Amino acid sequence: MAEPPTPRGAGPHDPARRPARLLRLVPTRPAASAAATTVIPAAPTADRPAPQPPAADAPATTVLVAPPTVPPPPTTPLAAADRPAPAVRAPAPAADLTVVRAAEAVRAVWDRVADSEAEVAHWFGALLFSLAPALRAQFPAQADPAARRLLHGTIAAMSVVDRPVDLVAAVPPLARELRALGLDATADEALGVALVGAVRRFAGDLWAADTDAAWVRAFSLATRPAREAVAAHPGVVGATVVSHRRLSWDLAVVEVEPDVPVEFRPGQSVTVEVPARPRLWRHLTPAGAPRADGRLEFHVRAVAGGWVSRSVVAHSRVGERWRIGPAEGEVVVDPAAERELLLVAGGTGASVALALCEELVGQAAAGVDVRPTTVVVGGRTPEDLHTLDRFADLCVGEPWLAVVGACESDPLDTDLAPGTVVEAVSRSGPWLDHDVVVAGSPAMIRATTAALLVDGTPLDRIHYDPFTDDET
Repeated sequence: MAEPPTPRGAGPHDPARRPARLLRLVPTRPAASAAATTVIPAAPTADRPAPQPPAADAPATTVLVAPPTVPPPPTTPLAAADRPAPAVRAPAPAADLTVVRAAEAVRAVWDRVADSEAEVAHWFGALLFSLAPALRAQFPAQADPAARRLLHGTIAAMSVVDRPVDLVAAVPPLARELRALGLDATADEALGVALVGAVRRFAGDLWAADTDAAWVRAFSLATRPAREAVAAHPGVVGATVVSHRRLSWDLAVVEVEPDVPVEFRPGQSVTVEVPARPRLWRHLTPAGAPRADGRLEFHVRAVAGGWVSRSVVAHSRVGERWRIGPAEGEVVVDPAAERELLLVAGGTGASVALALCEELVGQAAAGVDVRPTTVVVGGRTPEDLHTLDRFADLCVGEPWLAVVGACESDPLDTDLAPGTVVEAVSRSGPWLDHDVVVAGSPAMIRATTAALLVDGTPLDRIHYDPFTDDET
């Protein structure tokens, strides 16, 4: 006879099975219908004719011949730290010697030229627009940043074409840049010629007689899987702004309704293009798990020098049409992993924590024995903590979930922990036996990670989305 289902709260994460050590922190500001959460669990427990060459003083062009590529292995999702280690696989067959030499040639030159990346990118863009003037319309008004991202992503993939596993990781960023700029395979010849020409100009004596052929081969080996990745991803969809609520001079909550549903997992980000800033794509994380009505909510802070973010906060209006790219990112949590979970969110990083918590609450409602989860949400001002009421609602009836807010500018508010989110986490640590997800600005992520490492939290247990380096 089948055993009866395990009641909620009686699985391996039953508090009675864990040490009873608790840490008391400042409670959240409760919603009108929700009780305040006061206790936080403690830590330890490329065909078309070749384009015309550029001006006489530009470097000689190189004809690209696409050699056969070495197909990368299939991409598999990252395993949770708590899952059993996968079986040891047999070593992959050695790469073709010409492939190895191509990658080595790229690495040898770029290691010496990388410090001049900004100048190389400027020359790369100038050569590209000289070779294929029509491509200029595919780039933003300020083309250098986009040209630099494209150059960086291409060379990053070219330098590991002899390492299939590393190539798998390097292909998505390159595919993302190609897709964001709308560059299809017909642009590859011009892209390759411009890239080789720009790097050769700066390499000087490092550029040997056979380096052209090696870089051309590496370019072909890198762009082939990137093109496959572009084709495999969903296309860009249109969306209409249905709500724009400005909470402060630099913070707004925007809700959009996509023409077709955008598939994403809680914690993933999407790329967004707004009409005021064409070809400038910014990563935004939907606040909350996927909704039945398909709408997406974004919390946007205007950052210094941010063309997109400042435009969204100050100028976006209801009825405005956005474009949204496919979801990306690996900040995904395993609800039933053995270690407890700590979510640290600074500012608009609360969108990530909120999405993950909504997913966990839904799984708990489905009977999953969700692991104890602690959320620390921080902000400079009380307005930055506008998500606390939603977190408090999520906490009702969920003893495994505890949330606390930390405010920098109001140390006398007894409903909030004083100081920065980093300080709040440090005071309540160490978090040696937790999986940690950090979301927020690049500076906040660096500071939080450093504090956790100092306290002894292993680096492989600290997770964050690399797209947070986007400050447009």
